[in-house]
Amino acid sequence: MSNPSDPQPEPEILPPGQEHGYKESEVRRASGPGVDGSIEDLGRQVSGLMRHPLSMPRVTYALYAVSVVSGFPMLVGLIVAYVVRGEAPHWLQTHYTFLIRTFWYFIALVLIGVALAFLLVGFMLLWLLPLWLAIRVVRGWLLLENKKPIPNPESWLFG
Repeated sequence: MSNPSDPQPEPEILPPGQEHGYKESEVRRASGPGVDGSIEDLGRQVSGLMRHPLSMPRVTYALYAVSVVSGFPMLVGLIVAYVVRGEAPHWLQTHYTFLIRTFWYFIALVLIGVALAFLLVGFMLLWLLPLWLAIRVVRGWLLLENKKPIPNPESWLFG
C-alpha cells in the first residue's frame, strides 16, 4: 500500500499518432465486462433494455411529461402508443389507451380553450391545461410502476 505523501508518478504524455502500447484486449478488459465500445454492442444493450415490457410505456410517459413544457414530444408519444398497444398485455393496453386519450382530450381542450378565449373561461382553461396533463402523466406513471392497470382509461379526468 502506498503512502499518501509519496510523490505520484507523472502521467506519460504521448504526441498524437504514437501508440500507448496497450493491446486491444487490455483496453476492452479495462472498460468493463462485456463492453467493447462498439456501436453494435450499444445497440444490443439498448435493444435488451427496450424488450422489458415497461420500457415503452415509460418512454411514452416521459415524452408526455416533457410535453408539459413543450408540446411536440407528445405527438411522438402518441405514435409510440398506437404502434405498441396491440401487442401489449391487457393491463398495459389500458395505459396506452389512457395515453392516446390524453393526447386527443388535450387537443380538444386546447381547441375549446382557444374558442372560449374571448370569454375569460377559455384563458382559465388554457392556464389549467398543463396542470391537468401533469396530473394525468404522474397518476398513470405511478400506476405503471406499481404494475396496475388504469381503472378507467377513457376518463376525461385522471383514470
